[in-house]
Amino acid sequence: MRDALGVWVLDGVNSPGVLEGLRAHVWRWELDVLRVGEGWRGLVEECHRRLEAAFPEYELLNVKQKHGVLAYQAFPRLWVRDGNSWTMSEAAALDAITDEYLLRSESVCEWCGGEGELRGWRSWELTLCDACDERFPDPPYEVRAPLRRK
Repeated sequence: MRDALGVWVLDGVNSPGVLEGLRAHVWRWELDVLRVGEGWRGLVEECHRRLEAAFPEYELLNVKQKHGVLAYQAFPRLWVRDGNSWTMSEAAALDAITDEYLLRSESVCEWCGGEGELRGWRSWELTLCDACDERFPDPPYEVRAPLRRK
């Protein structure tokens, strides 16, 4: 679905199951939309399932497109101020999972899921297939997803 800014997003209309699964891991903000294209839905779902299997109580910080790739940001469990929330090896294991999906997103069109490549000529870097790159114009503005505190 296109949002009001003209970018593809995962939201309650096109991805209710994805959002519902992720909401169980969000404690610091409201999750109603992910500013990644529909072509990355499968990557987001797979990454979530892998993290949930390895870290059942992982804390989701954000899922977004950053510099043309998937940025899935999380902690192994809820962060606690002045606490020792997780070990370095747990953090490294989580990063290995999220890094795998970042690397996979480098060759998947964010909008349709086809074979894509980074389009660095755009004012906003995107990984797109040739058809989506030709079909959709370069946005003349920066698109940011506002996070709302709970």
